[in-house]
Amino acid sequence: MSQKTEHHDRLKETLLDSEHLQIAAIYDTAEEARMSANELNQDTGVAPQQIVVIDPNDTHYSEKLEGSSRSIGKFMWNSHLLLGGVGLIVGLLAAFLLVNFGPALTQQNPMFTYIALISPGIFMGLFAAGLFSLRPDRTEIIETVRHALKTHHYALVVNLKKNQSAAKVAEVLKRKSSQVVEAIH
Repeated sequence: MSQKTEHHDRLKETLLDSEHLQIAAIYDTAEEARMSANELNQDTGVAPQQIVVIDPNDTHYSEKLEGSSRSIGKFMWNSHLLLGGVGLIVGLLAAFLLVNFGPALTQQNPMFTYIALISPGIFMGLFAAGLFSLRPDRTEIIETVRHALKTHHYALVVNLKKNQSAAKVAEVLKRKSSQVVEAIH
């Protein structure tokens, strides 16, 4: 492994708790995937409940990869409420400062100042929430698994728990898999 890759792995494990990581590996056969799952359990202590093997004929693979759509919807709802509220507060604060301490134009037109700053504040908060909800960081793992299943390969997905090493898990998976990807879960 190169120094740059090792540094990246150490930095990722320092900044991000492993319980928020998901690792997927692609295999040619179900037997290879099962053998890799057994090795993973023996070598790293990853519990069988954390490991999911996805068959190419599985029509519900998205639930296995993404989890409950209810929790995703709840995250989206909460992030929009929170960041929309933060945008509202930032807009109110900026308008308050301009109305009380700003140029004469903003002091003479407080209603228009509040409208002009609250609206973009809310918009920017909701826009940021939308960007977080899109989860572009998950695109690689989703597309890798989707492509593998379409080409009749098997995917093994591991949802890590706290204090489990992503680097060690990836190392074990790479023994039998040519493609291993990670994402924040």
